Amino acid sequence: MTMKVLPPRADIIERMKATLSRIHTLAGTEFSGIGLVVHNSEPNLPVFPLRPNAELPVDREIEPFLAAISSTTNDLHDGFHLLSIDWKLTALSQYFSPPILANAEINWKRKFGGRYLAAQFGSALPGVQICAIATSSLGLAIFNGGREIYFERL
Repeated sequence: MTMKVLPPRADIIERMKATLSRIHTLAGTEFSGIGLVVHNSEPNLPVFPLRPNAELPVDREIEPFLAAISSTTNDLHDGFHLLSIDWKLTALSQYFSPPILANAEINWKRKFGGRYLAAQFGSALPGVQICAIATSSLGLAIFNGGREIYFERL
């Protein structure tokens, strides 16, 4: 039985583009990169906390918070951060280890790393709306259903 992956709503993609662009701008030269997973209400994701005592911000704008922790000098910079569909942080600094997609379309012309592939593969998991990454060296990439659906240089 094959699961049909529905495309994300356009507003989620636009919101992710705006969120990552703002985080990149706010972080400035200290920006180390970021990975985000937008999930449905009860995710069963292959994640493991890198910082199990990390406290989620309460009643704060997420972009300035994520920009502040997206520096190699911050203990929470590594891994993926999880967002609910209503754009609330649900977990910070998660090792995200989705299974490899055998039929993944890889853009071999672009230099990428493990975070890029984890986002691409992870975007095909049940309960995941989109995955996205941003780095100063690569740019901003958004994935859905195991495919890159948006890319821009930062």
